[in-house]
Amino acid sequence: MYEIGIDMGGTHTAVGLVEGLALKDRVEFATDTEQGAEKYLEELSANISALLEKNGLRQEEIGSIGMGVPGSFNAQTGMIEYANNLSISDVPIRDMLEAKLRKKVLIDNDANLAAWGEYLLSESSAPSFIMVTLGTGIGCGIVLDGRLYRGVNFAEGEIGHMTIRYDGIDCNCGRKGCFEAYASASALVRRAAQAAQEHPDSRLNALTGGDAVRMNGRIFFQAVREKDETAMAVCGEYAQLLAEGLTNLINLLQPAELVIGGGISGAAELFLPQVQERIARMVYSRASKVQTLLRPARYGNDAGIVGAARLGDL
Repeated sequence: MYEIGIDMGGTHTAVGLVEGLALKDRVEFATDTEQGAEKYLEELSANISALLEKNGLRQEEIGSIGMGVPGSFNAQTGMIEYANNLSISDVPIRDMLEAKLRKKVLIDNDANLAAWGEYLLSESSAPSFIMVTLGTGIGCGIVLDGRLYRGVNFAEGEIGHMTIRYDGIDCNCGRKGCFEAYASASALVRRAAQAAQEHPDSRLNALTGGDAVRMNGRIFFQAVREKDETAMAVCGEYAQLLAEGLTNLINLLQPAELVIGGGISGAAELFLPQVQERIARMVYSRASKVQTLLRPARYGNDAGIVGAARLGDL
């Protein structure tokens, strides 16, 4: 029996065909919710149908469908209640998708399911396992004793909206100085674009062709690998900001394992050593003989898909 896993991100949605823990095939499309939930779900349904047809499968051969969504949701009602990085809120997305597919749909937070998928795929035995995802925003999933922790209202883990500078820059959640406004992948790209404009003779600027609008994570980390001073300075600033938020998280929960995921985790060797060094100096438990294991994710975006597909195991 196969399952379908859906990872709805702020910029892209990935749909995967999963057997056990094996991701057999996947499709991806842009997450466009500007035209409303109905239009988005039509595109999602079409991509699911195309994936099944490509693999010669009938809908009857699919056991269940799991979906990870950004922001806060209600597992009882299937509602996306609030998602600051999407254009939709108060949407009964589970019921709408079930009506379209005529199949049972399970729903959870996307960062929760990325953590669940990474936990399963890496065969972790950690009694406390946290995954922080760095993307359009910052997400966080918590696995305690082999079970997802969801909180009283299914909205746990929103560390992206933990303030690290109370009078800082505006966040689109309505607060100022939020962790994700400084340390998300989007924030890093914005800062890199600004630095490229401020340093027109830099290699970082040259890689964009002098057009900062073209800046992305790939260009930025290429400049870091080429030892461009401007890019390396931005990377150092970013590592410091990321370490501030992660230190708060470790001080609060002291997890056995803390995994850094999201697209930029593929370049973790360029910034994670600086993060680790700073955490080691700042964390309150620095004198303890036992410390949190901090590592990059091993399964990339596949974890969110597999976690969604295996949501029924919880």
